[in-house]
Parts: sequence; C-alpha cells; structure tokens
Amino acid sequence: MSKKLVAYFSASGVTANAAKTLAEADDADIYEIRPQVPYTKEDLNWMNKNSRSSIEK
Repeated sequence: MSKKLVAYFSASGVTANAAKTLAEADDADIYEIRPQVPYTKEDLNWMNKNSRSSIEK
C-alpha cells in the first residue's frame, strides 16, 4: 500500500485517464469517487442549463 493516493471523479472518462496516468507515474494508489446515482448521457449535456451536470455543485 502506497502513502500516496490519487482520488478522482470522472463523469465522462477524461479525468479517469489523467488520474490513472498520474497514479502510475507516481506509484500511487488510485480511488474512483462514484456518484450514488450514475450519470446518463442526458445528465451530461453541458449545453442544457437544467441538466444534472449543470445544476449539481
């Protein structure tokens, strides 16, 4: 077990790829933070100001 941890949240996968690269480069443990209710494609519509991704803080 490493003393380093990369914790990440990635709704679309972009941040997940960056986190995995970082964790491998620094020999760190990795942990994915997951939403209690998974995001749908409609939830991730950044152009819709009423979508879940736009209104959740």
